[in-house]
Amino acid sequence: MTKQRIHTTIDAEAYHILQKYEEQWGGKNAVLEAALKGLDQGHKAQLDIKIYEKIGRKSTGIPTLDQMIEGGIPKNFVVIVTGTPGTGKTTFGMQFLVEGIKNGERGIFFSFEEDSEQLANHCLRFGWNLREYAEKGQLLIYGLSMITVNDVIEVVQDYKPSRIVIDSINLLTDFGSSNKLRENSMLRNLLKLLKRERVTTIITTEKTHGLEKKAFDQFDFMGDGLIFLDRTTVNDMDVFLIKVQKMRGTKINGQTKVFEMTDQGIVVSLDFSPGIFDIK
Repeated sequence: MTKQRIHTTIDAEAYHILQKYEEQWGGKNAVLEAALKGLDQGHKAQLDIKIYEKIGRKSTGIPTLDQMIEGGIPKNFVVIVTGTPGTGKTTFGMQFLVEGIKNGERGIFFSFEEDSEQLANHCLRFGWNLREYAEKGQLLIYGLSMITVNDVIEVVQDYKPSRIVIDSINLLTDFGSSNKLRENSMLRNLLKLLKRERVTTIITTEKTHGLEKKAFDQFDFMGDGLIFLDRTTVNDMDVFLIKVQKMRGTKINGQTKVFEMTDQGIVVSLDFSPGIFDIK
């Protein structure tokens, strides 16, 4: 059988590349055929891009906040919940997990600030029986954890949760250490795993400033979303504030809202304006 030949005019550099791969692929025709198939696969990949699909969302357990972000946190997102100490970040994270449990989802809470007993007692004030959730296999709690990023990865792979909370990542990592590059690499691996395992995640971080200061740290850029919790004083009253600063795939208006700590957890009540607290 006579071999079919391809006649083409190419420049010297391209011809040199063709010769280099000819021995590996078994001739010029085979090289060109592989190249053309590669181009076609790229074309098919572009054709496979789907027209806009509605994003699935998971409720935060805070109805007004869900309304602010088109129904909830997009599934499989990593959202950073940040703020100064004492602004409700731990409560926010647990409320997110409890909402998932109500919908038949399993969750993990990694705490690097409180032990399990302290967390369980704290949550009873909101009617959340963490012991019962744990006994039913709906929730894993790692309180005052001394585990590493690699340990977190292993637990997530074994348990297969739908939601997790890491509280707070500042204590899980030490960016001031001499192993900064290693820590960054491990965090990237963790984020990749969360995406691959299709886990919707809340990661809390600590700030040394409130909403009045427009400043960001390296953690703010890790997530698909950024929610800022703050606490201020107006007319000698403590006021808790919440603002969605970023949420990919979601229309947000950037409004600052007031929230309260009730016996059912966090409740977002109204738009923030210092004037609403004026004493009459």
